[in-house]
Amino acid sequence: RGGGGGGGQEFTSAYLNRTFHCSLRDYLASSEACFVDPITGLPVCEGGAARPLTNEGLGEYVGGVANLWFVEGIRSQMEAFRDGLSTGLPQSALQIFSAAELSAMLCGERTIEWDRESLEKNLKLVSNEQGAKYTRSCKPLTMLLDELCEMSNGDRSRFLDFVTACPRLPPGGLASLGIEVAPASGRSLFPRSRTCANLLWLPSYTSREELREGLLTALANAKDGGFHEHNEERVVQPA
Repeated sequence: RGGGGGGGQEFTSAYLNRTFHCSLRDYLASSEACFVDPITGLPVCEGGAARPLTNEGLGEYVGGVANLWFVEGIRSQMEAFRDGLSTGLPQSALQIFSAAELSAMLCGERTIEWDRESLEKNLKLVSNEQGAKYTRSCKPLTMLLDELCEMSNGDRSRFLDFVTACPRLPPGGLASLGIEVAPASGRSLFPRSRTCANLLWLPSYTSREELREGLLTALANAKDGGFHEHNEERVVQPA
């Protein structure tokens, strides 16, 4: 596009949400930008603080920022991590694995796969404080399974994070998590969780729509500390 090349005047309105029109070239000149990382303030090349950022130098600038963020800027931390890891696990033992295999073993799979059969097999039904317990055929549980099966990968990740504090399935999948489901006490409208025990308290919903709204609201509040244990003070509606 013209704005990307520096000649078009729509750069600021198209990419920076400004009401005035200005080309990328003119914007860089007026902003007094230089070869300095916008986050750390460190120069991305020798003499970077005194070198103006121009349209022609954008590729070099982006490469310098990437190098600072992912290579030179974290070199000391990576070396310290490698040294610490090697005290208990020799690097030679890890060399038989690819980077993708190590990522999967340590961080879990990005794609979260489950179906109704695996959910029914691995979600454990437990009693709540009053001794109540769901059955495999009860409506709230069957609706929860339906919802989990139809969730997008992003919502599955948020569900895992809400219940277990880990947004990915570990090696071994659902079976290794041991997620427990118990009836919610009282008249709560929203699911709650205890991440240290991988426990979900599920209200006795009577409709799929009610369950979906309550569950998505709980997931939307998870990052703010909502609906863990008995905390329902803040309610952020899902987008």
